[in-house]
Amino acid sequence: YLDETYTGTMMGMPFEGHGTMAYDNVQKKYLNTWIDNMGTGIMFGTGTCDAGGTTWTMTSDMADPMTGAMVKTRSVTKVVDADHLSFEMYAPGPDGKEMKMMEIIATRTK
Repeated sequence: YLDETYTGTMMGMPFEGHGTMAYDNVQKKYLNTWIDNMGTGIMFGTGTCDAGGTTWTMTSDMADPMTGAMVKTRSVTKVVDADHLSFEMYAPGPDGKEMKMMEIIATRTK
């Protein structure tokens, strides 16, 4: 399991998020969870990793805070180097087309 904690600012406000990533040997896929202080729900996802082991693409379901409806999201996590990750999350925009809704650039603290 990979336990992730992210802190920073989002839209000028303090942000803290927590995630868990794991590989399920039975299902043969990656699983993740996500919670943060910008909402009250828990996001669950499943996905794959590229052959090089540096890019995970996950599909998740989350409650849209504006409508309350469940929506599909897509996230891409990339290992940039030994101390940096990038995380991008995409969801349907106002026109229904996928748009980037969040980007996190993470630096390992030692």
